Amino acid sequence: MREILKESLRRLVTVPGPSGRESEVGRVIADLIRPFVDEVRTDALGNVIATRGAADSAAATAATSDAASPASPPRLMLSAHMDTASLIVTEVTQDGFARFALIGVYGAASLPGQAVTTPAGTVGVVGLDDGVDPKDIGPGKMHIAIGAADREAAKKLGVSPGEVFCLTRDLIDLGDTVSSPALDNRAGCAVLIETARLLQEADPAPAAAVDFVFTVQGAIAPRGARPAAFALRPSLALAVDVTPARGPGKPKTRVELGQGPAIRAKDGSYVAPVAVREQLARAAAEAGIAWQVEVSSSEDDVSDAAAVEIAGAGTLTGVVGLPARQARTAAAVVSLADLLAAARLLARVAGAP
Repeated sequence: MREILKESLRRLVTVPGPSGRESEVGRVIADLIRPFVDEVRTDALGNVIATRGAADSAAATAATSDAASPASPPRLMLSAHMDTASLIVTEVTQDGFARFALIGVYGAASLPGQAVTTPAGTVGVVGLDDGVDPKDIGPGKMHIAIGAADREAAKKLGVSPGEVFCLTRDLIDLGDTVSSPALDNRAGCAVLIETARLLQEADPAPAAAVDFVFTVQGAIAPRGARPAAFALRPSLALAVDVTPARGPGKPKTRVELGQGPAIRAKDGSYVAPVAVREQLARAAAEAGIAWQVEVSSSEDDVSDAAAVEIAGAGTLTGVVGLPARQARTAAAVVSLADLLAAARLLARVAGAP
């Protein structure tokens, strides 16, 4: 299972998918999950929705009132945003360098020296302006060198205000852990694909519906998740996303790498319903899965849950966190064991033995 998961991650992290331009990574996700589901479709915003079991019940439910009927079959929605934080060009200087702002959250100190690529394939390197004090590092003090001599040459390379660059790097295999700038949140996408594989292996013909929703624009705010939840009307929704883990210089962080998935109690815009936390804890105990409690006040830890729980008439919603050292930097690190345990936990909630 570890090698299967690692191969999924390899394919996912190398595909560009900045917020608002997720179609390419969406196609890769669709290819990876299709063998384990009954239907894969893309909605108007670009969310990729893969459904197992009761494939037509979403349309039937959507045709009824805003509140799902008490007689509707149970429906589980598992979501992970598929976009990554990125760099949007704000200006091209006369000497051919691109100035940029951030879309989403990246630790600015990790950016200088990083290779970046546009969705069309133009490559560049992030540089720090001359004379900048390390304590003043920020997007306004950096630039992207693309090998252009002037503004006109940059335009011929496809770089002008509004163009987007993503950090580029293959998956770095560190044995029990892996690293990549795109793990937020391709790690969550890989966990959902592995969950679908586990469910297919356990029961090829399920009766209950499970929707695997790979959402757009989650790195900015949980935007794609809300309309998806409105259309699907799940009885329970679980969002999967990376969450900061304890590491060198971060002793106060509660969550640790390699100690299992984190069940979120609170973040900057969400408080978990007790019933959902208890259901997740019970499923973990039944499957013998170690887990952790996550309590955060950071606005950066906002997940799809904040939007899903208030979609339509409201949905019971939980968050399964994937511990990541150096989360939201160019060198995020996750534990393969944590990701596999998270997939097993989700599969258990979905009814797998």
